[in-house]
Amino acid sequence: MLILVAAYLFLGLQAPVDTIPTKEDPTIYSLLTEDQRIEISESYEVTYKIERKFTIFSPDGLGHAFTSVFYNKLNDIENVEIEITDPLSGKTIEKAKTKDMTDAAIYSTSSIFDDNRHKYFEVKSSKFPIQVTINIETKSSTNFHLRDWIPVHRYNQKVLKSTLTVVYPEQIGLRYKAVNLLGERSEKAIDNKIEITWVEKDLPVQTPDLKKEDDHKLLLAPIGFGMGDYVGKMEDWSGLAAWQFKLNEERKALPEDFQAKLLSMVSTASSEYEKIQILYDYLQKNYRYVSIQLGIGGWQTMLASDVVKYAYGDCKGLTNLMQAMLKAVGISSNYTLVQAGKDADDIEIDLPSNQFNHVILQVPMKEGQSPVWLECTSNSLPAGFLGDFTKNRHVLVIDGEGGYLTKTPSYNSLDWNTIHSKNEVKIDNNGDASIGTRLKVDGNFAEDMLMVKQHLDTREQRDYFNRNSPVAGLIIQQYELSVDHKDSLLLAEVSYNGFIQKFVQNTAKRMILKPFLGKVTDEMLVNNSLSQIDEYVIELPEVMEAENLPGNLSIEEEGIAVTLSASLDGKYLHVKREMKLSIGEEMTDESKSELIKRINTLGASNFYFIKNTAASRNE
Repeated sequence: MLILVAAYLFLGLQAPVDTIPTKEDPTIYSLLTEDQRIEISESYEVTYKIERKFTIFSPDGLGHAFTSVFYNKLNDIENVEIEITDPLSGKTIEKAKTKDMTDAAIYSTSSIFDDNRHKYFEVKSSKFPIQVTINIETKSSTNFHLRDWIPVHRYNQKVLKSTLTVVYPEQIGLRYKAVNLLGERSEKAIDNKIEITWVEKDLPVQTPDLKKEDDHKLLLAPIGFGMGDYVGKMEDWSGLAAWQFKLNEERKALPEDFQAKLLSMVSTASSEYEKIQILYDYLQKNYRYVSIQLGIGGWQTMLASDVVKYAYGDCKGLTNLMQAMLKAVGISSNYTLVQAGKDADDIEIDLPSNQFNHVILQVPMKEGQSPVWLECTSNSLPAGFLGDFTKNRHVLVIDGEGGYLTKTPSYNSLDWNTIHSKNEVKIDNNGDASIGTRLKVDGNFAEDMLMVKQHLDTREQRDYFNRNSPVAGLIIQQYELSVDHKDSLLLAEVSYNGFIQKFVQNTAKRMILKPFLGKVTDEMLVNNSLSQIDEYVIELPEVMEAENLPGNLSIEEEGIAVTLSASLDGKYLHVKREMKLSIGEEMTDESKSELIKRINTLGASNFYFIKNTAASRNE
């Protein structure tokens, strides 16, 4: 507490009583005062100036002052100055400049060719508190992408004051979107330039449980922009699309012999979709994905002829090649920008700007038919299926010299979310069981199986199926996994035989069969639909009398149909659960969780059987 009060005094601030943390308040590792300035020139160059002042209270706060400054062919580091002082004595502990920083490449898991690097400096100290003052100046040759302003940088950090000033020529223009900002904004005009300042003070301390939609931020986007020799306007999404079209306009030419080869490949195809499928399959089998992010090449594609020559390309190059291949056989298609990633947020559709990191291809079909979407970096997805990486999000379709926003398929119908399992179980007198299972899955669930097949070796695959079996304790002895597709619908089938110890519990008079139906999870309903059938034929060790067969249980509501039936025929127990769930987008997470709980309750009871043995009769 004394350290916190001393820090307030050192910074010239009075510590009011209501700012002193209570036991319930988050621990504060550092205090921050920051001033940022962005100046855009008439030639679209951008200068960024940042001054940060930290007071660090403990080793946990040292990472708050970690300084990393990015640079590449489009972005230069002009100057960095760092000073570490003792706030109590005022003495300087350490100084550092740009030359004292460590230089390193920024490696991407997918990029092989890029020029992205950074210089970084780690603050070290065994004595606290310390004050760290950091001044950074960088310059970018383009205003195509303006950095978001996020006043609170770290968890457990108290932001006393954060200021952003943006200066830009009036004719270039600026768009912005404030999200959860609490402070003030002021604006003034100076010599044909506009200056806008945002000030945030005394922001709440954030902790790791913060929801990202609750964070404070300011999104910035230029209206007029330039990169290299290419100038554009983002007054709307069509303006950005037109600029992207110009960037790639002359890069689709293919060698004549290659075009002739493509025409021969599709000569016997009976439909346009079949032609697309043939060429897409050829692309997948003959060209590998290599990410290339060099200068303007981060946005401009390789020449299609070079991709043919070298047999590799990044998402831009492979998509551009596929577009050129389709054009060669008379099929038009549209280069499309997307914010990709399994857990990526959707873009801000009301702020036309660069919010994209990936490229896919849209192939319009005849009127009344949905477009065929192609993920050209995949070597396994069928034509028309995008998968988790780019499904159900807004994309910018480059349509001729303009473009428009649309949304990729969500794959949320029952056809795309289907599971059907058939299980034969044989229980021995010791209570152990052997099991034979055939599992068929379609659409989104089949994509999971595709990932298992592609990325896990045999042992890892076996472990995966053991872990994900609805029956606890399963040991798989042999299995087969196959993945196929019917047009754009991905299909997968798993067959396995296994052994389960103590599948049932035996007493002298009874056999107790514990719950064995797999539970529905939140992840299974991420697409808001599920069509699932689970069928079990369980052979008991002998003919027994069922003590508590549930009969037919069901949940019947709008968009929800769940039934569970059980019957005993001799020593064979038949159990069938069938679910068809089509949940509206308006259902809350709480309601969905309650529904899942109710469904799982249907199969959560033990089965009790009365033994018909001499031992039990003599008791």
